[in-house]
Amino acid sequence: MPKKSETFWDKLLVILAVMLLTWELRADGFRGEHAELFNTVRWGTLQELKSLVAQGENIHGILKDSGYYSGRTLLHSACGREGLDVIEYLVSKGLDVNAQDDNGVTPLMIAAHAGSSEKVQYLLSKGADPFAKNKSGETLLYYAAGGGLDWFVEDLIAAKIDPNASTQTGWTPLHSAAGSGNKNVVEILMSKGANPNASTQTGWTPLHSAVSSGNKNVVEILMSKGANPNASTQTGWTPLHSAVSSGNKNVVEILMGKGADVKAKTNRGYTLIHLAIERHYTDLVQFLIQNGGDVNAKWLDYERAPLHLAVKENQPQIVLLLLTHGALPNIHYSGWGKVTPLHIAVGFNFVECAKILLEHGADPNIKDGLHKESSAELAKRMGHMSDLFKNK
Repeated sequence: MPKKSETFWDKLLVILAVMLLTWELRADGFRGEHAELFNTVRWGTLQELKSLVAQGENIHGILKDSGYYSGRTLLHSACGREGLDVIEYLVSKGLDVNAQDDNGVTPLMIAAHAGSSEKVQYLLSKGADPFAKNKSGETLLYYAAGGGLDWFVEDLIAAKIDPNASTQTGWTPLHSAAGSGNKNVVEILMSKGANPNASTQTGWTPLHSAVSSGNKNVVEILMSKGANPNASTQTGWTPLHSAVSSGNKNVVEILMGKGADVKAKTNRGYTLIHLAIERHYTDLVQFLIQNGGDVNAKWLDYERAPLHLAVKENQPQIVLLLLTHGALPNIHYSGWGKVTPLHIAVGFNFVECAKILLEHGADPNIKDGLHKESSAELAKRMGHMSDLFKNK
């Protein structure tokens, strides 16, 4: 009996959790005036919508004080859901296909971004404006590129919409397509003169976007058309940083094969090896080292070397990898702390890391710059690693 009871309650808890999650998702969608109507349009059925309208709900109401969604009509909301029936009903009731929310976004933009050819074609047939821009300067071409609507992209360019039209902050349709991994759209835009090195105000290029999407085919297309593999943002972040950050070794290899700098670092000295260590990507750390990455480069955040970071992250395999490829075992923070990797290992009681460091020449008697305490003294004070430091 106890087992049956437990099984029943376990199942009941799961059902309740799913119900609660569903309720939260719907409740979090839209709030305030007209919330029930908007949530019904977004997640309910056409019949439920008609029922609310019959009860006197204002079908022409707009969202207010809803952050990014402020100013949206029910038609905006309907364009983000599956199916066309609700959209057709709302248009038949007189909702404006060219209504702009507080950010200047139209229903057609939402449909295009969702990649729905059916909705886009219907809205166009009802007079939706393909030349509209939102307040940030994003055109329909920007949304269509992100949604992967290759036919619509071609039509818009044929209608003289500039493939290099940029937003107020410099984002272009190519950024949008590359970031969504839309290979066909990227090829179309490139064939129509889109600039592969277009840069936002912060220095982000379509190649950065493509790498972040993880689509190696798009990366290769951009590179073949002259995209700069060493383009860096205002903070010094390169496409290679993005590739390493996502752990995409294939893209890392493609970029480096086209001249991406393995020693690239941000303005604060954050190298690719630092990044790979923080993400615990042992294979990428090894690959970067084998291709010339600097194992002793210091990151300005406390002047940490890769070895400091590997120990802090308790990655003994990476610690060994660094030490066997020239990492200095006694390297220390350059500032007031002068902390060595061994100090870190002892402080966190990372025994395996401490053992590897000692086996590769780490000096347990070097004192830090703040407390004037050696690793051996620290171990004794904290009661850590007595066997390792027995004769130190």
